[in-house]
Amino acid sequence: MKPEVTGDVYLTRGQRFLAWSKINPARLVMWLVAITIVSFALGFLILALSGGFPPAAGEPFSLFRNSGIHAPGSTVIMSDGAGRGDVTVTLGAGKLDLLGGAPAGAFMEATVFSKAPEWQPDITRNLNGSSLHVAITEKGHTAKEWFAVDSPNHWEIRLDDTIPLDLDVNVGAGDSRLNLGTLNLTTLSVNNGAGDIRIDLGSYHGSRFDAEIVNGVGDVTLLVPRYSNTRIEISRGVGDLTGSGLIRENDSFTTAGYTPALPLNTIRVKQGVGSILVEAV
Repeated sequence: MKPEVTGDVYLTRGQRFLAWSKINPARLVMWLVAITIVSFALGFLILALSGGFPPAAGEPFSLFRNSGIHAPGSTVIMSDGAGRGDVTVTLGAGKLDLLGGAPAGAFMEATVFSKAPEWQPDITRNLNGSSLHVAITEKGHTAKEWFAVDSPNHWEIRLDDTIPLDLDVNVGAGDSRLNLGTLNLTTLSVNNGAGDIRIDLGSYHGSRFDAEIVNGVGDVTLLVPRYSNTRIEISRGVGDLTGSGLIRENDSFTTAGYTPALPLNTIRVKQGVGSILVEAV
């Protein structure tokens, strides 16, 4: 074998390999790890696409396909002539979209995007006279055990726009988007352990209400109607506080037309860690 000239030193291919491996042991280990990972990934992909994973009990589907596309399941609760409503939402971990626009004659339409039918939440309904109480609760949730084992990743809940409503929302961890401008609130309670919250009351024209928003870790965005009679009181830990279109006094904000003698929307925000944005729109 003809040696190769490298500078003033003659090396055979075998000598070059030994020299390279001695000089770069870390590179050799990295290549071996990369080859192992790629081989495992290819095997996993082939097995998943072929449906080779054993399905869970009573669940005939491929793990790969069902983690890519989540099938929704919807439940409709009719209002049945209720004159007022009380809704409690309890989600251990996941994403929550809550808004108005329930179908005609319906008090609530709840759509849950989940990987398996048994992950649908428990929904209870109780009509007492003219008062309708509905609770939607993640299965496995008891007391303050926020993190259930089988947690749907996305709930979308639509509520009736006209019935006076007490709304109580509890999320252990996850982002929440509450578009409440079309609802008719009497009280609003939001408790979020960790995650970002966006509460949009920008187009609200319902009755006056009291609200309390508590967030542990994450950012809070609160939009209120510019021409409403609203006062916002902030209690915060670590994070920035920004207001826009409102009159600020320390950590309190009021709308431009604020008049204490008139019916007043009072909103209290308690924040642990994260930024807060309040804006009149």
